[in-house]
Amino acid sequence: MKKHLFFVLFGLMAMSGWAQDRIILLRDTTRLGISVAELEKKYPPAFAMKAGQTGIFERHGNLFLDTVRVRQQQFFTYAERKKKQLPVVGITVETKEFIRPDGTYDRVFCEFSGKELSDDQEGKLLQFMAEWYGQHPFPIKTSTGFSWSGMTTLGSLPQKRTTRKRPGIISTIEAANQTTRPDTVKMLAFNQLDLSSVPEVVYRFPNLEELDLSKNNLHELPARLTAAIPTLTKLSVLYNIIPNDSIFFTRNKHLRSLNLQGNKLTKIPASVRANRRLESLWMGYNQLTALTNQSFRGLRRLNDLNLYSAGLTQLPKAASRMKRLKVLDLYYNKFTRLPPPVCRLKRLEQLAISHNDLSEFPASIAKMHRLRVLFAHHNRIGRLPDSFRQLQQLRTLDLSYNWFTVVPDLLSSLPTLEELDLNNNNLQEFPDVLLAMKNLKRVHVGSNPLFGREAMSSPYAPKIKQLEANKTQVTY
Repeated sequence: MKKHLFFVLFGLMAMSGWAQDRIILLRDTTRLGISVAELEKKYPPAFAMKAGQTGIFERHGNLFLDTVRVRQQQFFTYAERKKKQLPVVGITVETKEFIRPDGTYDRVFCEFSGKELSDDQEGKLLQFMAEWYGQHPFPIKTSTGFSWSGMTTLGSLPQKRTTRKRPGIISTIEAANQTTRPDTVKMLAFNQLDLSSVPEVVYRFPNLEELDLSKNNLHELPARLTAAIPTLTKLSVLYNIIPNDSIFFTRNKHLRSLNLQGNKLTKIPASVRANRRLESLWMGYNQLTALTNQSFRGLRRLNDLNLYSAGLTQLPKAASRMKRLKVLDLYYNKFTRLPPPVCRLKRLEQLAISHNDLSEFPASIAKMHRLRVLFAHHNRIGRLPDSFRQLQQLRTLDLSYNWFTVVPDLLSSLPTLEELDLNNNNLQEFPDVLLAMKNLKRVHVGSNPLFGREAMSSPYAPKIKQLEANKTQVTY
C-alpha cells in the first residue's frame, strides 16, 4: 500500500513539475531559448487574422466564446477559493496560451502587473498558474491546436468600507451610542464592521426605517429586530453567514424590503414569509437547492424578487402565485428553458434570464403582455417564437452573446421597442428589419461577422446611415 502511494505521489509531483516548466514568464523566453514566433506558426490564433484563414472561432462559433467565458468564471472561482495560497492578491495576469489539439498546454507565457513582486512571489504565482493549467485542459478538441491571449486578476482585494454621510444616517457604533437625538435617525449603516451579532444599540432609535448590516459575520437574525422596531421598512444583511434555521422574524406588517444575498441559505426560510407586506426580496448568491411550493407561500405582495446565481435548474409551480411581481432576476443560474411559472406572471415588467443555457423561448412568453424589459444575453438562443410579437409593451431587448445568424423579422411588430442589443452573435447579413422599426433609438450590433471597424466603408454603410437618419444610434 505504501509503495503504491509513493508512486501515486511521485506521479503527481512529476506532472506538477512538467506543467510548471511550461508555465513561465514572458520575459524569460529569450533567456531560455524559446521562440514565441515559432510557437505562433505552429499554433494559429483562435480568430483568423487574414482573409482566407479559418480559426477555431470560425469553426466552432459561439461554442468557443461560451467555453472561454465559462473558463474565465471557473478561474476566478478557483483563485478565490485558493486565495490563501497566493503570496499577494489583486495582481493582474496577462497570458499567452499555446494549446495542443487535445486541449493540453504546450506553453503558457505570463506577465504580472499591478504591484512590485519579489522573485519568490513570482515563483509562487507561476506555481499557482501551473496547478490551474495542469488541472483544467481546454475542453474543445481541435485538429491543429491554437493560441489564445487573455487577462484576469489573481484574487480580489479586500474592499474599503463605504460609509454614507447624510442627515439622519449614522455609520458607526460609537456615533450611535453618543447621539443625543436618536429620534432624528432614519438609517443605521453598520456595514463592514466585522459584527458577529446585531448590536444592542440599534434598538434605541424610535424612528429607524433602514438598517444595513451587510458584509459582517452575522450568523442569526433575532426576533427582536422585527418585534422591537415597528418603523423598520428596509433591512440588508447581504454577505453574512446566516443559515436556514437562524432567522427568527416575528409576524409583522412593516418590513417592505429584505436583502439576504450571499448567506448560507438553501431555501426561503418560513420566518421570511412572516413579513406579510414584503415587497422586495433579494435571495441571490445562495444555493437555493431546497425551494418548494411552500417557499413562496405568503409572498403574494412581492413586486421585486432576486434569485441571482442561486444554482437553480427549475422553479416550483407556486412561484406563479406571486401575482404582483414586476421584476424577476434569474441571472447566472442553470436553466435550460424558461421556467413555466415565469410565463404565468402576467404583471411582470422586467425579466433578467441572462447567463443561463436557454436555446429558445417558449410560445407562452406571450402571456407576459406587460413585459417592458427583457435581458437574455449570454444564452444559446438562435430564434424567437412567433408569439414573441405579442409583447407589445417591450422597450428594451438584450439578446447579445447568443446564437442568432439573422435578426427575426417579427421584431418590426414591436411598436414600443427602443433599445435592441445584438452584440456578439453570428449575424451574416445586414438586418433590414431594423429599418422598419421607427421607434428604435439604440441598436448594438458589434462583434458579429458582418460588422467591424470597417462597417462605414462597407456596402452596408448606406443602411447604417439610413438608421442614423431615423434617429437610431448604431454601435458596431
